Amino acid sequence: MNLDKRWLRRSFSAAATDYDRLAALQRRIGTRLLAGLPSVPVEGTVVDVGAGTGWCAERLRCRYPDASVLLVDIAEGMLHQARRRLKDGAAYLVADVERLPLADCSAALIVSNLALQWCPAPGRAVAAMARALRPGGRLLLSTFAAGTLAELREAWSRVDRHSHVNEFLAPPTLERLLREAGFRTWRVGAETIRCRYPSLTALFRELKGIGAHNVTQDRPRHLVGKGRLRRLEAAYPRGDGVVVASFVPAYVIAVK
Repeated sequence: MNLDKRWLRRSFSAAATDYDRLAALQRRIGTRLLAGLPSVPVEGTVVDVGAGTGWCAERLRCRYPDASVLLVDIAEGMLHQARRRLKDGAAYLVADVERLPLADCSAALIVSNLALQWCPAPGRAVAAMARALRPGGRLLLSTFAAGTLAELREAWSRVDRHSHVNEFLAPPTLERLLREAGFRTWRVGAETIRCRYPSLTALFRELKGIGAHNVTQDRPRHLVGKGRLRRLEAAYPRGDGVVVASFVPAYVIAVK
C-alpha cells in the first residue's frame, strides 16, 4: 500500500482538535466492533492501537476496570486529546503499529478501530499485534475494506490519472494476513454503509476533518484547479440531489 507515513502523522495530529465532532461514522463502527468484546473479565494489559482521541479506550477502561489500558497512536496530537478525555488511569505511547514496541506475549487484548488501512505494510502491522498478544489473547480489529469511497475513486478516474483515494484491503486478503501472523482462529465480516452529504465539499470537509484525506505517495502535490473540480462534480453520481459515499468496514475477531 503506497502511503506517505510522514504526511499521515501530520494529517491526524492536525485533525485531533476537531476529530470527535466529525467522527460519527468512526464511533458507529467502533460501537459494532466493541460488541465483540469478551464478556469475561480481562486481566493484564489491554491495548488500543490507533487509539485516536481515546473513544474506544474510555469504554475499555470502564469494561475492564482491573486491566491496565495502553493507548498507542502514531499521531502525538491525537494522544494529547485522549489524555484530556481519560485523564489518569491509562498509559500513552506514540508509536507506529508496524513497529509496535511492546514485549512479546505482553497483551491480553488488543483493540484497533479503523487504523489498519493507514498502514503501508498491513501484514507487518497484523504480525506486530499478534506478536504482542499472549497465547489465547484476542484481537478485535476494524478497517475500511475494498469498496470504500468507490464513487469518489470512479469519479476521479474520469478526471485525471493521479491517485486521489487511498487503497483498501479486500476481506480475503485480510484473512490471509491473519493466517500468516499466526492466529489460531478468526472471524471476518463486513458491511456497507452509505453516507449522504449535501455536496462534494461537505464530503471533503469531513474527510479532511478526521484526517482521512488522501495520503498516498502518488497524490497530486498541487492545488486542484476549479476546472478539474467542476469535472469531478459532473462525474460524481448523485441520488435525490445529494452526494452518496460508500464506506465498507471489515470487522475481525481473532484469537492467538
